[in-house]
Amino acid sequence: MGDNKLKRFISLALVLLLVALIGGCGKKTATQEEEVLVPVEIAKTRLADLTHTLNTTGEIIPFTEVAVAPKVTGRLAAIHVKVGDRVSRGQVLLELDATEARNAKTMAEAGVGVARANLDKAKQGLADAELEYNRTKALYDSQAAAKAQLEQAESMLNNARIGVQLAEEQLKQAEATLQNAEETYNNYTVTSPLSGVVATVSIENGELAGPQTTALTVVELATVKVKVNLSENAVVSIKDGTEVPVTINSLNKTITGTVASVAPKADPATRAFPVEIHLNNKDGDLKAGMVATLNLETGLSRGVVTVPVDALLEREGQYWVYVLEDGKAKEVTVKKGITDGQLVEITEGLQEGQDVIVGGNRLVTDGQKVKVVDSQGGATN
Repeated sequence: MGDNKLKRFISLALVLLLVALIGGCGKKTATQEEEVLVPVEIAKTRLADLTHTLNTTGEIIPFTEVAVAPKVTGRLAAIHVKVGDRVSRGQVLLELDATEARNAKTMAEAGVGVARANLDKAKQGLADAELEYNRTKALYDSQAAAKAQLEQAESMLNNARIGVQLAEEQLKQAEATLQNAEETYNNYTVTSPLSGVVATVSIENGELAGPQTTALTVVELATVKVKVNLSENAVVSIKDGTEVPVTINSLNKTITGTVASVAPKADPATRAFPVEIHLNNKDGDLKAGMVATLNLETGLSRGVVTVPVDALLEREGQYWVYVLEDGKAKEVTVKKGITDGQLVEITEGLQEGQDVIVGGNRLVTDGQKVKVVDSQGGATN
């Protein structure tokens, strides 16, 4: 029973007791004295259909969480984000001091320039050698040039061809050196591997960072996950794609989630089956670490004897209700089944149609005379 309801009955009982005491101040005979009756509210036991609902809690975790670390070692020169910032894939997060890498890249660029100039020069030399060879060959064919002249022109042509090949190899080497220098230089700039939210930043300007250092973490929260462990009796009622209501108590809201995976075998230690549920978080209200309650319907009991939850009393694992019989409260031990939050199943001890006390039941004892009142405290007919 709620606190307000309990307070109302306590107040009413005190008023009736006070009236009796005031009346007792006058002279009365034994036949004139009236016994004080405890005011109570009653409800009838009834048959109802109750849904079996399993409530279990889990923690909201990011759909993806990535620890970001530099690929090279260096001192942090700049941090461009803070915790809570939304970032896009490829966005610059932080930069290391890249002075040496920048100098190496500049030198490599210059090396490529020199190699290209040498190749251009070698190609021009080859073109000149080809012209000279063709001219000498024509003179030799017309017997206007000696064989030695032709052989010399042919040797110069072969040397020019070799010079071009060497220049091309040198250019390839220079370009490879530049590519490595550019990759190294780019590694001093750390970018986000995914679109999401910065969850942690664990480094400050001037600190040394490297591949073994987690500088920050980025999480994807557009979709979040809840992981719960279900018993074998509960897990049989769900499968991949099943929609289930998930309540976020801190936000006072319930969201429909979708079962993404059900483990094919139980955890040997707990004998429970891990289940993963995905929740849409496009509004960004759900934060990692929030507690989520899974409300899973696992079955239905039809036509069971029920009483309002306020009627049920408990002490040290034993349950009982007070039944109204001949104007008196009679204590009846019962066994309870499932509940939907308003009604509770009674599996043993009661039958349909009995009057049970739902208001004032904490103020009475077994065999005590009671007075049935309505919800406003007036006597019933």
